[in-house]
Amino acid sequence: MFDQAMTLLLSGEFICEVRYPEAFRYLAGDANQKDCIAYLTRIGRTLSRTELGGAWYVSYAAIGDEERRFIKAEFTKMWQRTRFLVEFFGKAMRASNKEEYYSRGDKIEFHALMAAVDGNPGLRAEFQSLSRLTGGSTGDGKLRSLLALCFKELVSDGYLVVANAEREIYQVTGKVEYLTEVAQYLMTTSNISDDTVDHEDPTGSLF
Repeated sequence: MFDQAMTLLLSGEFICEVRYPEAFRYLAGDANQKDCIAYLTRIGRTLSRTELGGAWYVSYAAIGDEERRFIKAEFTKMWQRTRFLVEFFGKAMRASNKEEYYSRGDKIEFHALMAAVDGNPGLRAEFQSLSRLTGGSTGDGKLRSLLALCFKELVSDGYLVVANAEREIYQVTGKVEYLTEVAQYLMTTSNISDDTVDHEDPTGSLF
């Protein structure tokens, strides 16, 4: 399991109980954590966990000039991508009359969400506006096509997993905790300078 956990971590995956339950259980052991940290330390990395404890990921053990440049570039990309992610989850909350933000393990039913959005002209317009933030084309421009693209991208990005393919039920992964942390950080940072990355970056994440 060590090999599997390290392969996932070094490829940029976030290990949580929803997406990678076996690897997550493995990392729950203190001895296993020490093994991973010992290995990562040799290559200048370390094992990190989201504040709520729902996901493990790899970050830099120390930040020098090269690491700072890489993190700065990654945060610039994330600034652009985070808007789509935050807006989608926020609009999905409103459509589902959900009072609290999504957390790991929560389920989103595709058909229920589509029905709720389709029945609310205001929400429908807001979801249609998401098309400019997605990484692909909705093709026919229909609501189902747009939502299908959003869900596809959320699965690809590691924020959702397919819990029931036949009923189109998805489950939120622990990576959503990292999204929340990054979103809060970016909301308080108007520009990403070298000094900001060096002193304020709360994650030091590689990904």
